Amino acid sequence: GFDVVKLIDADQAAMKRAVLDFGRRLRSSDGVGLFYYAGHGVQVEGENFLIPVGADIKDAEEVALAGVSLGELLKTMERASSRLNIAILDACRDNPFQSSTRSATRGLAPVRAPAGTLIAYATGPGEVAQDGAGANSPYTSALAAEIPSIGIALEEVFRRTRRKVLEVTANRQTPWEHSSLTGEFFFRPKSAEPEASLRPGEGAYGMTHARLSEIRDWEQIKDTTDIAVLRAHAQRYPDGLLRELAQLRISRLESPPSPWNWVFTSDSRSTRLAKAEPIYEQAVKLDSQASGQAALAEVAALYGQAADLGLPPAMYHYARAYDHGRGVRKDLAEAAKWYRLGADAEHPQSMASLGTMYEFGDGVERDLVAALRLYRLAADAGDPHAMTSLGYLYATGKGVGRDVGQARRWYGNAADRGDARAMYNLALMAMRGEGGPRDLAEAVRLLRAATEKGHASAMRELAFLYDEGRGVEKNAIQAANYLLASYKAGNKAARLDIRLKSLAWTFATRREIQKQLTSEGLYTGRVHGIFDTPTRKALERYASGN
Repeated sequence: GFDVVKLIDADQAAMKRAVLDFGRRLRSSDGVGLFYYAGHGVQVEGENFLIPVGADIKDAEEVALAGVSLGELLKTMERASSRLNIAILDACRDNPFQSSTRSATRGLAPVRAPAGTLIAYATGPGEVAQDGAGANSPYTSALAAEIPSIGIALEEVFRRTRRKVLEVTANRQTPWEHSSLTGEFFFRPKSAEPEASLRPGEGAYGMTHARLSEIRDWEQIKDTTDIAVLRAHAQRYPDGLLRELAQLRISRLESPPSPWNWVFTSDSRSTRLAKAEPIYEQAVKLDSQASGQAALAEVAALYGQAADLGLPPAMYHYARAYDHGRGVRKDLAEAAKWYRLGADAEHPQSMASLGTMYEFGDGVERDLVAALRLYRLAADAGDPHAMTSLGYLYATGKGVGRDVGQARRWYGNAADRGDARAMYNLALMAMRGEGGPRDLAEAVRLLRAATEKGHASAMRELAFLYDEGRGVEKNAIQAANYLLASYKAGNKAARLDIRLKSLAWTFATRREIQKQLTSEGLYTGRVHGIFDTPTRKALERYASGN
């Protein structure tokens, strides 16, 4: 995520100009400043200087004239008021002018890091670093290998680098740092990628407390002609299966124009739609509690009857049955056919689902132009899933020019309408400062909201934040709670984290996971923070509910 400016074999004028430009860029951003220097550096009377290429230095008095002051560089970084500054100096070489500059001392002098700064030296103050036999020095080679590590805090990166350098130099070189940091920084935080498009409502089957409440409330109002009551029901259950019946009733009671254009049609069509409504309602109620192939087949048949009578919401659910092989043989081409019929009737969810089929080439020829058109139509009709899918296309530059501002706008619109995937993707953008300001507090709020809706990836992301103390106070109990919840919800990344990448999590979080498994009666071993075979078996039992 860094904007990199590279100078190789620069003279003094180029180095000083680059330092000035570096300071200006830091002042105009709310970013992290990192300065890396490999080359010769000397100290004269306790002050450090970086030596440019071509410097003609005959005695110590000329070092300040021909060199670049490290102190001035650090002041430039401090004046920029960046969130954090890092200065890395692989410059502790033998003084090339030592024979003629007697007051110039070998190595670099210790420097006190300004507030919010970490200064890293290839070796300790007054010591000399090795050049090594490879393209890079032992220090730079070790550091370059550690920086890409995911989920490793800045100070730990340098600790690991120090251990590696000690190993390869047989303890002859000890890297050294001075830090005044108060928070944590990660070159590569534990973080996920945005979630791609999916057909709206995937996986939302089954009787839940919310679904039971929705059916109970609908029974009390289903014969009402009060538009306000019907609208309140639709708003209370934005993902409800009966919401569309409420919207259908509203459309019939309101005067045109209405976004539900298919409601206002010929008398014969109106009669068919009136016949379809009770069939659709029966299907929805049975759908909420159906289990077993016979019941699922009955649900699909009822949706099919209502769809044949021309009811677009029924077309959508009938398509969905074929899409997921629920009560009928899975048939993506047949699903696409019914989604298309619903889309032709301007049913927003059908348009969004057909758009996703075009995006991935499921049941239809892959066509990103068609996907984008359908997403826009559905989004304009208020469908949050389509808004999220549009946001994803803009965020990734898939089928359209990459535009993180547009992505953040569409995610925001969908999140405001309660879409959990949009909340999650928007939280990732807020954490990274993509398409708008970096805002960890807002990211945490969005992740919590998505978690309340059962979003497993949001649970995992919150676990990262609590484990590392990013945007929230570090809390191993909360980190373990969210990671286990994501694991139990079937999140593949969370399961991979625990099984194969457990060391990326802090010792405290690993211990807390073992404690929770112990309290569940699933683990009887020692709480040592090591995910051995008994711990992994306990996790498998936890995920399966046994």
